[in-house]
Amino acid sequence: MNSARQVQLARAGKAITAAAFALVLAGCGASGSAEKDEPKTSESPAAASASPEAETVADEAEEVSAETVDAVDLKVGDCLVDDPGEEEIADVDVLPCTQPHDSEVYAAMDIDAGAYPGEEAVDTMAQEFCLAEFQPYVGTDYSVSALDVGYLTPTPTSWTLGNDREILCTVYRVDGEKLSTSVKNSNV
Repeated sequence: MNSARQVQLARAGKAITAAAFALVLAGCGASGSAEKDEPKTSESPAAASASPEAETVADEAEEVSAETVDAVDLKVGDCLVDDPGEEEIADVDVLPCTQPHDSEVYAAMDIDAGAYPGEEAVDTMAQEFCLAEFQPYVGTDYSVSALDVGYLTPTPTSWTLGNDREILCTVYRVDGEKLSTSVKNSNV
């Protein structure tokens, strides 16, 4: 069983960014509510003819069960159901990014072979790499984004026994809310 260490980057101003993001969302919600209160003058033929059974089948088709995968098998674009809270993880649950999820893998890199460089060196490599890859994937600069960064790194054991050399960068919402789509090119 291979395991990876998980580290979350901390960013100064995280609470300020979350508050600003909440205000922006509140403003969006207020402008949309007036439209929702207006009476509808006509219904589309498809909406008028949809049966309750058809809606139930459509809802069931949209729900997808999570798949448990080995942490070393994660790849860019995988969405993690829950934030792995442990210091070391072996398995994670992934599902399509259209389902509610905590984080998304957005970048990966292999560390050069050789002796394990040490936890501090691996963390420094991960932090530099993940920050550099954030804007190309998300589409906005990390310093102004409503998203934050975490990373999965090899442990000394997975490095030695599992030949694990990969750093995986993950992204999640600063406010702790679940993501419901991929963040790729989202400019969030």
